[in-house]
Amino acid sequence: MSRLGRLHGNLFYLFIISLVAGSYWSMINPVYQPFMLSLGISISTMGLLEALRGRIGLLSTLSQLLGGVLADKYGRRRLIIVCSIVTLLALIFHLLAAYLKNVQLLIIGSLILALAWIGTPAWNAMTMESTDRCRRGFALSLVWFAGIAPSIVLSPVGGWLVENYGYRLVFFIGIFMETICLVLILLFLRESLERSTISSYRELLTNLIPKSKALKRLYLIVALDSFAWCIGTSLFYGCLVEWFKFREIELGLLSSVFTLSWTIAQIPAGKIVDKYGSKIAMIFSELMGISTLALWLIARDFTMFTVSEVLLGIVPALWIPALNTYTAEKAPKDKVSGTLGGVSAFRGLVSFPAPYIGGYLFDLAGFHLPVTVSLIGVVITLLAIIFLLESQP
Repeated sequence: MSRLGRLHGNLFYLFIISLVAGSYWSMINPVYQPFMLSLGISISTMGLLEALRGRIGLLSTLSQLLGGVLADKYGRRRLIIVCSIVTLLALIFHLLAAYLKNVQLLIIGSLILALAWIGTPAWNAMTMESTDRCRRGFALSLVWFAGIAPSIVLSPVGGWLVENYGYRLVFFIGIFMETICLVLILLFLRESLERSTISSYRELLTNLIPKSKALKRLYLIVALDSFAWCIGTSLFYGCLVEWFKFREIELGLLSSVFTLSWTIAQIPAGKIVDKYGSKIAMIFSELMGISTLALWLIARDFTMFTVSEVLLGIVPALWIPALNTYTAEKAPKDKVSGTLGGVSAFRGLVSFPAPYIGGYLFDLAGFHLPVTVSLIGVVITLLAIIFLLESQP
């Protein structure tokens, strides 16, 4: 019987929920920045919004930092429920913004969406706690696989829907499918935290500044990596629209190729992490990233960007399970979720200006300047991994 066939308990439902959520985000993500541009937002202003609400934005970062402590104190399930409710509220504001062509509603929805990151440490911790210690990398890869696999088909569908029916439809679909996710969470997920911690909110600072040498070095490397990547990639789809005049369906196709590559690489990547360790996986991830950014500097048409997306898909497939597994191994056993949140928080606090800097560089000199700066930063990060990061035993 395959490993997939042996899924049970929380891990099975985490897989299903991730599959449902990944389906609608696959349609929204490639057209999200063009949606912002359609309401009259400039690239630099978009960068400012990303600095606040993006993956490493200030609000997203603080949400993860708080979420890590709350998940260790009150349990994983409660934070995942809050995350789903906040996501629903944010999508409603986006739908209203699309109907009314209102920038203020878009900004409110974007900032609310940043608060949904409060559930990320709980989600990752529950995934790892729902399997054997030696299979954590595989479990993380499997759940991530479920979240990204739908993009292979649905990203171009999202672009086609927008071109033919407008942005409102994709946000309506998102609200419907996130409601399904919330119902699944309420009915089927069970708490995975065996013993809650009795802690004060001073642990927000403790998680942000770890005591161990290994975690301090990891925090530094993750911050360098995130800052470098976000300068050149956080506004990628918006920049392609502005600089190369790509259409929404072309953005969907690029996202589909990226996701297909990520999906194919994800499960083997998890096995690589389990077998060879996180450090080796992170090194290979950065090498793939350097190759991708170099291709972007010489790309002039859709075909070359398509080739680059194949390499780019390998980057997160290796990096995400490697980072989460390394963090879980080095964290105190009763502070896993808090430490996961702390890593994300430190990364975000250091690198949240990067999207705005990337947008400013784009407005200053076009597409290639932020990509060049990003490439230099990733090379520096690779050297830091090689010489500073401790190998796992």
